[in-house]
Amino acid sequence: MLSADLEGDRPLRPLFGGGDLGPHRPSGLGQHARGHGPGPDQRTDPTFLKLRRFILDLEHDLHRDPDEHRLPTREGNKVRLLIAGGGTGGHLFPAVAVAEAWKEKDPGHEIVFVVTPRPLDARVLQERGYPFRILKVEGLKGKGTAGIFRSLTLLPKAFGESLRILKEIRPHVVLGVGGYVTGPVVSAAWWKGIPCAVQEQNSIPGMTNRLLGRVADRIFLAFEDRKGFFPRRKIRLTGNPIRKEILQADEERPTGSGPFTLLILGGSQGAHRINQVVIAALKDLTKWKNALSFIHQTGEKDEEEVAQAYREMGFEHRVQAFISDMARVYGQARMIVARAGAMTVSEITALGKPSLLIPFPFAAHNHQEHNARYLVESGAAEMVLEKDFTPPFFIERIRSWLDGPERLIEMGRRAAALGKRKAAEEIADECLALAEKKSHRP
Repeated sequence: MLSADLEGDRPLRPLFGGGDLGPHRPSGLGQHARGHGPGPDQRTDPTFLKLRRFILDLEHDLHRDPDEHRLPTREGNKVRLLIAGGGTGGHLFPAVAVAEAWKEKDPGHEIVFVVTPRPLDARVLQERGYPFRILKVEGLKGKGTAGIFRSLTLLPKAFGESLRILKEIRPHVVLGVGGYVTGPVVSAAWWKGIPCAVQEQNSIPGMTNRLLGRVADRIFLAFEDRKGFFPRRKIRLTGNPIRKEILQADEERPTGSGPFTLLILGGSQGAHRINQVVIAALKDLTKWKNALSFIHQTGEKDEEEVAQAYREMGFEHRVQAFISDMARVYGQARMIVARAGAMTVSEITALGKPSLLIPFPFAAHNHQEHNARYLVESGAAEMVLEKDFTPPFFIERIRSWLDGPERLIEMGRRAAALGKRKAAEEIADECLALAEKKSHRP
């Protein structure tokens, strides 16, 4: 039975450190951490005062009815998982993979998503029939003073809304998969005593997951935690969850006959620099016209320009702003040129594909370069920095790939050795174990 009295099992804790909620208490999960930096004028900060009033009212409200602080009872074998995250495909699709594995464990298990207002989240989840709630919250990174202030004013409301969502859905376990909604939802789950976990897709975690790592019961990593960001006892090295439809790309591996198919990916938004280099290189690649074909995801802005360049040079090509049937194109590709986002890297390794990775130079904490180097160090990929990715470089690499297919086979074999195809199942198992462990506490 998945029932536990939070007041008897894990005491309700005051939010953000508790105690005196006056303006000079140390920062908490939603603020600066590990060194508070120059002190703001907290006495007159309306955002802080709003948060303070919110917390006081919230604590008064939550203590009125002790029954509201109990985890839901289990109905038969039904266990309810809440997944918080989204905003980009890199956050949302791993969550979908876990949801698939969760339902496969037992069709009676339930799952609900809490996602961002971005259209991608609703579209993907509606297509797959998953229920979801939308939480409005914004990140702080890369914003000016006005943007930061606006984002801060949303935090109290986001935390309160997270508590209301948890009260409505009554999950047995909560999993955060990244994106701005993860912070308030996971911290609210922790505060209510609901078992919670986070899944970090990149080799260098963002600040939100570093902070949540202090309170989460489990931390699922795609890469080894070489720098000690998280408590070791909480870590499970699972890899990134990959959708079954992607893993089925193995069924469409290219044969030795036919043209050498190059898959070029710039992420879901495309990559203008990559697109421009490819266009500039095409005129010098025409000597291999009959040996090459291209599948190219461009993003919306460059789609027509890139397609026109392929047509003018007479190359076999498929150009789309966004490719939805990734399993098919992965299966057709003999070589992949892509950014080094966490999910791209994970899919490449799970499928054992050779690749040239071009890290996005402005990624937070330069995590894409770290992701790429993780593969390069094992001989599982090639890497070039964006500033060095030029038409002559690209032409030379294509010549090398055409002349040395055996080297690409070896690169793919090494990539496969790093791949983790069972990540979604392992994470689903761990989440179920967290819910069961909670239910058996005295």
